[in-house]
Amino acid sequence: MTHPEHSLLLLWCVCREVCSHSLSPCQAPTHLTFFTPAAPPGQQVSLVAVKGTKTILVSAYQEHRTGRREVSEEGRSPTVPRFTPRGAKYGKRVVNVHSDHFGFAYGTADIMCPLPSGCEKKPDHMYLEVKNKKTESDSFHYNFTVCISTMFDFNNMLQLVQSLETLQLLGVDRVVVYKTSSSPETQQILDYYTHKGLVEVIPWTLSRFLNVSRGWLPEHGPGEIHYFGQIPVLHDCLYRYMYQSRYVALHDIDELILPQKVFRYWSELLPLLEEKYGAKQCFMFQNNVFPNTVTDTRPSFMPSNWQNVPGVNILTHLYHEPVESGYGDFKIIVNPRAVGSSHLSLFVNVMSAFCLCRHAKQPKLTQDKLTYDDRLLSYGARFTPNVSTVLRECGLLQKDSIQ
Repeated sequence: MTHPEHSLLLLWCVCREVCSHSLSPCQAPTHLTFFTPAAPPGQQVSLVAVKGTKTILVSAYQEHRTGRREVSEEGRSPTVPRFTPRGAKYGKRVVNVHSDHFGFAYGTADIMCPLPSGCEKKPDHMYLEVKNKKTESDSFHYNFTVCISTMFDFNNMLQLVQSLETLQLLGVDRVVVYKTSSSPETQQILDYYTHKGLVEVIPWTLSRFLNVSRGWLPEHGPGEIHYFGQIPVLHDCLYRYMYQSRYVALHDIDELILPQKVFRYWSELLPLLEEKYGAKQCFMFQNNVFPNTVTDTRPSFMPSNWQNVPGVNILTHLYHEPVESGYGDFKIIVNPRAVGSSHLSLFVNVMSAFCLCRHAKQPKLTQDKLTYDDRLLSYGARFTPNVSTVLRECGLLQKDSIQ
């Protein structure tokens, strides 16, 4: 086992003043206490506002994949603040401000420092838990984990259940939801799947600290940080499941990565992709937008009483827009141990197999300009009975309703 004094500690933080051309580094705290508990104290991300700075600490993870004491991002030489865990001086710490802040005042950064000794005992005052103390390389508790970020004011119950049932058919055995707010009915569904062991709900309370934007660009929604803090959420989820899950996928609940017809499951697709491109790759899947304004009700296996459940029925949206020239919106499935602050994987665009049902990106297109794609129906015929069961057990359908 690596000695604590020779281990690196990675802290995710959210900091202000990153949107100018001359990016300013985060201000790191001068004193902070860490501990490594015998068992996690809870699921919630313990956000810590650092007094006297414009920095909010998100989480701390031990970095096992490098022996270097300092790690810096290529092409960036920020001023390095002093950072003194537990008052012990360990020298300079490196702060990397991430480029993906989308023009908002706050963005994500990481702080690298040696892990201080004496972390095993929980102190009596403010602390930050150090996660990922142990590593796994061959045996994982989960095969595929999906990270769903920034759920807020969510009321799309039908699509939520359909998506979770589809993910299980694809081979997903863990779905992590970072939730700010939802309707009581949505919470019932989340509780149902949490009890089954599929879903982990992590309360995400960044809105208590910042004026979060509901859009991904400042012109799409006022605020201090991009889309409820989506970027720090995804980084936290990657590290949280780095040694729990063989693969991690990053996308929203209204998005599904469906393999081409030659494959049906992620467990069939990913080994072949790794054999062709290598294991340390980030596999990107091009978005195909299925407008929720264009409907097709030809499937005969859909229960008519689903129409009384709030939300989008993904089985009635089978036409997708053509991909715009230069449009580079992708979602990914990745080996989480292949990405990190010290060594990034290569990104491989493997196929156009990514589907989502949401507002049209090209609303002026007529239906004859769209492409019919019925891949989802083969999954729908199998998940329909399960969806009806979940909706009934959550009180969203009458118990005597016919599937």
